[in-house]
Amino acid sequence: MRRGRTLLQLSIGLAVAGLALWLTYRRVPPGDLLDLLEDARWGWLLVVLPPLAASYVFRILRWMVLLGPVRAVRFRDAAFPLLAGFMVNSILPARAGEIVRVLLLSRRTGVPKASALGTVVLDRIFDGLTLTAMTLGCIAGLWSGLGAGVRLGLVAASAMYVFMLLFAVALRRWRGGAARAVARPLARAGLKRPAEKLESVLLSFSEGLATIQSGREVLFLALTSAGVWGSLALSIYPVFYALGLPLAWHYPVIVLVLAAFGMLVPTPAGTGTVHAALAAVLPAVTELTTGQAMVLALLFHATQFLPVIAAGIAAAVHEGVRPLEVAEAG
Repeated sequence: MRRGRTLLQLSIGLAVAGLALWLTYRRVPPGDLLDLLEDARWGWLLVVLPPLAASYVFRILRWMVLLGPVRAVRFRDAAFPLLAGFMVNSILPARAGEIVRVLLLSRRTGVPKASALGTVVLDRIFDGLTLTAMTLGCIAGLWSGLGAGVRLGLVAASAMYVFMLLFAVALRRWRGGAARAVARPLARAGLKRPAEKLESVLLSFSEGLATIQSGREVLFLALTSAGVWGSLALSIYPVFYALGLPLAWHYPVIVLVLAAFGMLVPTPAGTGTVHAALAAVLPAVTELTTGQAMVLALLFHATQFLPVIAAGIAAAVHEGVRPLEVAEAG
């Protein structure tokens, strides 16, 4: 059943990705894109790798801190599951890689799955909060030049992440009470079993949320989160240099924010949806033309995800992960 559902999700994700790519690039002659690529200085793309690798080092360090109160884990014990999980996230939609990450960590270190899953949720919340800060910065700096739809989307995304933070705080503080409050509407609607399952999942998450014990840990988590996204921003500059595109210091931040919006639609590695977001919005808020934004989207996507997929495959092989396990996790 799970394998069938995973295949269905993958098929739908690929269909959406293909449609998004077609809608994005159908009006631009391929020759125009090739002309822009012919003059690319490809050596600059190698400069993407060090800051991209640094972003994952920060991710691993952050996860180690979150796991610390549950069980101290070595860098490599956190690194292999995390890289394998991100590789799966880049191939399958619906964040199946998070489950793979939890299963591999539990198998490698004995950390309870429920606790590991809670730390992964909190890990993602810190990503969301950092992205929210970046989004708010873009709103403040570019508000007058943004269209109404873009403004609404940026504000909605920020509100969503703030809501996630408040909910995490409530779950951390009141645990069972917060979980029951969220599940209660389902129970009142006669969906008793889904309500019980939701409450159980939320209680499991709360175990991971309870791992933050001090203000010092919060500060370290905030700094490593800044390191993650700061490194990712630095990894985008070489793509601009490779293509000889107009560049201001905040353009890479805008690219990250728009890519995150594109990733909200569940396609493998945001394929198509990330390209559509960048191609549609970048020309309106930067000096890039539509063609330049489209080429940038292609190289940005490739340089961000192909190295991660390669590293994740190596990590998955090291951990002895089989395709069947990935399908069942999804």
